[in-house]
Amino acid sequence: MHRALSAERIIETLRAGVAGIAATAADLAVLAFLVSAMHVDPRAASGPALVAGGIVNFVGNRHFAFRARSGPLFRQAVLYTVVEVIALALNAFLYDQSLRAFPAARSAYWAVRLVSSHVVFLAWSLPLWRRVFAVEARA
Repeated sequence: MHRALSAERIIETLRAGVAGIAATAADLAVLAFLVSAMHVDPRAASGPALVAGGIVNFVGNRHFAFRARSGPLFRQAVLYTVVEVIALALNAFLYDQSLRAFPAARSAYWAVRLVSSHVVFLAWSLPLWRRVFAVEARA
């Protein structure tokens, strides 16, 4: 049973990774559009890009990664929002501090975003999403 649980957790993590890839694609698309097409400073474009990614991520995690469609939508949305508001702050802080610490990395803003958001995902978001999207097993 422990082996099945471990395999299930690995598959769930991989599905969360796929949802995260979709969210990251949305994040980077908004970030690239704002920076490259609209000439917005990468640090200022960070917030709207993270919000777009967060919306994609909620839908992907609820429906695909954690298969929590039967869970209470309002409760999940509220708890997810709390986790992600903190994650948003962590992402923004880590991204901003990385660009300040490594000014030469400004031209590779997208790579800085990938690294910083991945750190926040693994250390903060994923462990808490497992709780947010937990639904009781059906009999």
